[in-house]
Amino acid sequence: MEKMIVVVFDNEPKALQGLQALRELDSEGEISVYETQIVAKEPNGAVRVIDNADMSGFTMIAGGTAVGTLVGLIGGPVGMLVGGTAGTLIGTIGDAEQAGVTDELVNDVTTALTPGRVALVADIAEEWVTPLDTRMERIGGVVFRRTRTLVETTQDDRDAAAHRAEMEQLKAERAQTRSDRLAKIDAKVDHLRAKLENAIERKRVKMQSRQQQREATIEALQTKAAKSKGEIRRRQEARITELRRDYAEKAAGG
Repeated sequence: MEKMIVVVFDNEPKALQGLQALRELDSEGEISVYETQIVAKEPNGAVRVIDNADMSGFTMIAGGTAVGTLVGLIGGPVGMLVGGTAGTLIGTIGDAEQAGVTDELVNDVTTALTPGRVALVADIAEEWVTPLDTRMERIGGVVFRRTRTLVETTQDDRDAAAHRAEMEQLKAERAQTRSDRLAKIDAKVDHLRAKLENAIERKRVKMQSRQQQREATIEALQTKAAKSKGEIRRRQEARITELRRDYAEKAAGG
């Protein structure tokens, strides 16, 4: 089951121990890690993205946005986001619904992530919460998690529906409007049509990006499974099957 997790630690060394624990759990087949990032809360309230050499050896899925989305939300709007990758992370905030990020999760994390503390953010798959929770508790980490549930109606869908409804209303009013008002109504309809097309295109681009991420995720898991044996390989192959089923449902739902 795909989940977003955030583990809050007292300092950066402990967060790096948490990263190592994720690596070990992944290699043991207890979880599969798709993407990860470490951030620190500065004394002035800013959230700093930590680029550490220890992260370079960690297997991650290229093109992932779920972690960036959550990190961006943790950093704003009050607590600005700073660091080498901040611009990229902030750019994904609009995908919060698809990432499975909720206001409750963001509020829980921002409350726990007080100045001086450090958070390990990750997009993972896990069947049982105990292995990860036990490992993080030993290091002193507090775990927050949310399941990445299927989002049937996105903000782009809602925008498109609103534009269509307003266009239909204007068209209905046009038949009963004085001739000197027709040009203004036609201009509004044209403006709404452009906004509708823009919403549809935004959704198309996002769907294409998510499809690429899904394919990269499955390919990475297949690579791991091919190098594994026994129970670890069985778990990884089961996750691949679950991901394919989940992605098929999302594709069918638009």
